[in-house]
Amino acid sequence: MTKWMRVSLCVGLLLGLTAPAFATGTNDSEQPGSVLVFHKFIRGTNVNPNTAGSTEPKTEIEISVTCPKGASCPRGQFVQLRAHWVCGQDVTCPESDFDLFTTVKGTMYFNPENVFPTTNQVATPPCERGYLIVWVVDSFGRAIKFDGLIGDAVIREDDSGQSAGAYNAIPIQAAGGLPNLAPTDVNLNAKLDFNGTEYERITGRVYGTVRYDDNGLGTMTGPIETHLTLLTLDVRSNNLNNPTIVPLNFYNQNEVLRSTSTLFFCWTEVQLTDLNSGLTSAFGRKGLVESGQAYKTQYIGDDATGPVTLIGIVETKERDLRGSIYREYSYSLFHDSVPVTTSFVP
Repeated sequence: MTKWMRVSLCVGLLLGLTAPAFATGTNDSEQPGSVLVFHKFIRGTNVNPNTAGSTEPKTEIEISVTCPKGASCPRGQFVQLRAHWVCGQDVTCPESDFDLFTTVKGTMYFNPENVFPTTNQVATPPCERGYLIVWVVDSFGRAIKFDGLIGDAVIREDDSGQSAGAYNAIPIQAAGGLPNLAPTDVNLNAKLDFNGTEYERITGRVYGTVRYDDNGLGTMTGPIETHLTLLTLDVRSNNLNNPTIVPLNFYNQNEVLRSTSTLFFCWTEVQLTDLNSGLTSAFGRKGLVESGQAYKTQYIGDDATGPVTLIGIVETKERDLRGSIYREYSYSLFHDSVPVTTSFVP
């Protein structure tokens, strides 16, 4: 056997042994999906700084529809979506649902207040903050595979309207074994099952870089604050839910560790110093946050316990000396590619 053949054989064996480790069966957040998850919405309006006497929504949701890979989409093809605002600060995770209508290559934008500008009138969320989940349905309201959804949200949190942040929604594809336009409720349980058979699975552990809080004292700038927005899709909306617990490890640039955790029902937004008062610039300017596996523990009712899904974004807000936000930025947390099977119950 030649040296080249021996090397080729060794490489082939190594590839054969290691390839399955990457076949995780999770969704691809960089490709269009049949489901979109928007991490955060907030109610209310701001003064529009560009137009005297007018207002603008604090949250603007934007959804565009592409033709799924390998599909043929005639011009003007109709697309119907089902959407749910989901609240997270209550054990029952209140929600309100509505339908959306557009076409392939079309784009819609809307907001919780139904104020200008908007292309679609929507239901009013039953809370001030939470998340939005959207999926494709057919004319009978049945969930179907149509991996063509992309979207983002613009958040104008400061009342002055002088600053805005944005984030990309998380797309989740329907299972690869289903043909385009096929019903996804394979087991007929009226749930969105992220199990690899109906929709691709997602994960239960996140990590990312964070900017630690700074009170701004002794500087010419104002405070800087960072928030984590976390949610789970293991939800029974308008029903009793067990709490989700998330262990959290924070490191500074020198690998010094501070551990804490958070608990929420379905959705939460929490400032770093509310998790641990020591997560400030005295600990480090920037660092790493890593979660453990999110899990539900028994609290009330017959909701399931054990490992659950976890999705999140980091939001940093830089304030001026008056306390107004003048700059803000958001980005998604990364995940560990270890899938968790779950169901969202509308």
